[in-house]
Amino acid sequence: MAFEQTYSIQRGPSALSMNDYVKLATDEYQRILGEASTESPMQRFFEANPIFVPGAATPGVGSGHDPMHCALITQPELTGLKSRRPDFLWISAHSGAWFPTFIEIESPDKRVFRQDGIPNADFTQARNQLDQWRVWLEDPLNQAKFIREYGIGETYTRHRVMRPHYVLAYGRRAEFEGNPTLSRHRGMLMGRDDMDLMSYDRLKPTRVLGDAITVRAIGEGRYRVHGVMPTITLGPNHACRLPHLEGLKDAIRAESRISQERREFLASRVDYWTDWAKAGGRGVIQTSDVE
Repeated sequence: MAFEQTYSIQRGPSALSMNDYVKLATDEYQRILGEASTESPMQRFFEANPIFVPGAATPGVGSGHDPMHCALITQPELTGLKSRRPDFLWISAHSGAWFPTFIEIESPDKRVFRQDGIPNADFTQARNQLDQWRVWLEDPLNQAKFIREYGIGETYTRHRVMRPHYVLAYGRRAEFEGNPTLSRHRGMLMGRDDMDLMSYDRLKPTRVLGDAITVRAIGEGRYRVHGVMPTITLGPNHACRLPHLEGLKDAIRAESRISQERREFLASRVDYWTDWAKAGGRGVIQTSDVE
């Protein structure tokens, strides 16, 4: 079985191409950036378009691996923590470490600095939230709870060290353009190597994550699918995530950016790929085999 193909591919209506999707989504992103006066429109956009959310790759140099379950976790809970929960979470890894990357987003129209060059109170509060999450995760008991509740498997934890990372999406580039002093000051605001400050203008789609989904954690390593992108495919490459998911068929059927014919085709194939993943006999896999 190890040298045999153990699955069969069915050809249904084609997925939206990545190029077409990126153009449509980028236009929408720019429109929302120009109109948003709260973070809520950004939250909804990122939940529908997870490849725009930073942190899917390991910090510094990208690992080349997809994040865990190729899934963006929205509104992740840190059990017992009284402060505001993160907006998003990616869990990624390379050969030596695994990275839970927590993302906080704020309204894009907020400014980092007051007119006198002092950081705004809103920025300081957002920056402090990252510190609260970091302190929570430094507790070994909380680490154990996090690993259990989010289903972080031994392939991550046994031979890798955990290195949490924190990202704050805040403000627009126009606040600093043409002001070198303010730009230098901004570059020192985070004060730690495990924290990044990104303007909304810096966020770009990660094209290799066409099968990324958005999920909510429901405990013990289980996730409910909150949304899919119109580029989603099914096949052997990401089938291993399916036994951990609930509601994928409902999320596919609710995605209006996918044609009705393709939605029904994909929904009809979810059970097949879930059963194949549960059977465990992977055999030979062609990475180009997608439905």
